[in-house]
Amino acid sequence: MAAKRTDPRSRSTTKPSNGVADLALLRGRVRRLRAIVDAGLMVNSELDLEHIAQHVVAIATRLIGAERGSLFLLDPSKATLSSLVAQGLKAGALTLGVGDGIVGAVAATGRSILLDHPYEDPRFDPQVDHATGFTTRSLLTVPVKDRDGVLVAVLQLLNKKRGVFGRDDVKFLAELGASFALALTTATLHREIVARERMSKELQLAADIQRTLQPGDLSAVPGLALEVVFRPCLEVGGDYFDCIPRDDGSWWLVVADVSGKGVSSALVASNLQAYFWSRRNDPRDVTVVVGDGNDLLHRLAHGRKYATLLLAQWTPSTKEFALVNAGHPPAMLLREGSVERMDATGAPIGLIPRLPYGVKRYTLSTGDGFLFYTDGVSEAGEGTPSGEFGLDRVEAVMQDLAPDAAPLQDLIEEVERHLRGAPLTDDVTLLFARVET
Repeated sequence: MAAKRTDPRSRSTTKPSNGVADLALLRGRVRRLRAIVDAGLMVNSELDLEHIAQHVVAIATRLIGAERGSLFLLDPSKATLSSLVAQGLKAGALTLGVGDGIVGAVAATGRSILLDHPYEDPRFDPQVDHATGFTTRSLLTVPVKDRDGVLVAVLQLLNKKRGVFGRDDVKFLAELGASFALALTTATLHREIVARERMSKELQLAADIQRTLQPGDLSAVPGLALEVVFRPCLEVGGDYFDCIPRDDGSWWLVVADVSGKGVSSALVASNLQAYFWSRRNDPRDVTVVVGDGNDLLHRLAHGRKYATLLLAQWTPSTKEFALVNAGHPPAMLLREGSVERMDATGAPIGLIPRLPYGVKRYTLSTGDGFLFYTDGVSEAGEGTPSGEFGLDRVEAVMQDLAPDAAPLQDLIEEVERHLRGAPLTDDVTLLFARVET
């Protein structure tokens, strides 16, 4: 019968023991047990992720007698591993996918890999050796799992100085790894908590700044009694409203809704505000100003962000009102007891460059009013059993409005009744203006 052939590239990690426990072996075992105890103490005393990783690698390389070591932290959400420690590598962190190379294979299978001739294994990537001038003669790569058996990292040791990596090394790293895994998990959670707290503070500051950039004195606009409601569904919102004075005595009233939510939309909204304030004394027609804003936003965001927009120029001396509606829900004009929808005069800004925009012009009388709002109002309830609130109900609230009454409280209460306790899922902005004597 032919003898079994053994793959020279890989060896079993279950080599039988010779049962001899001489003094040197006992001392080595004591050192390793002490390291495991020290690792357990670290769980309750250390929260710095990099320091833990360095401690892991230092203990493992010293007690096993390896020339170099690396520790790769697993990111389960991205299925990637990044080196927290890579001894001998001066460049930045190494990142590889689960399943890629020796480290990736250990992460994918959860089993150790021990190689005496790594260059003969097709999974081994020699590029790091070539870049650093180091030669890997042998390697031991083990999974680092927590007490529930969940993999959190992969530890790799290179080139044992005396002898070869063996079963005892794998066993020691497994015992060491349980405590280190808990320390790594605790440190990772701590880092995430700190990052969330920092982000929360940053978002709160951003929200405070966003509120300070909004017009503070709504009575400053001559000839109009203004009322505004602004409710971002996150800490900061992509809705924007403003009242901008011009040197010729007219005012711009702006309501815009940037696509998406949160920080990125708020940044675009801030840029829109800066743009309109910089152009507030442009003598050209409002259609030109909106057209230039469309081109600018497209140039900056390359179509990835856009905004619907209402820009009205109000001239108090003549009670003239010129409105550009760039893809926004129709404004509602209330006069002589009836409601008129002021529909779009062009597309949202930022999607396509060099678009034309139209304008609608009105001469208003005392008691007339108009409502600007974002689709967080008209589309409230979309996708829920209540269904979309809809334009007809916005118009109905305006139609039922008593003379001299302000509609925003009525409108918000009607939306909340429609939602039946469900939260708003989009930013909400409403601006109502009534012409005074």
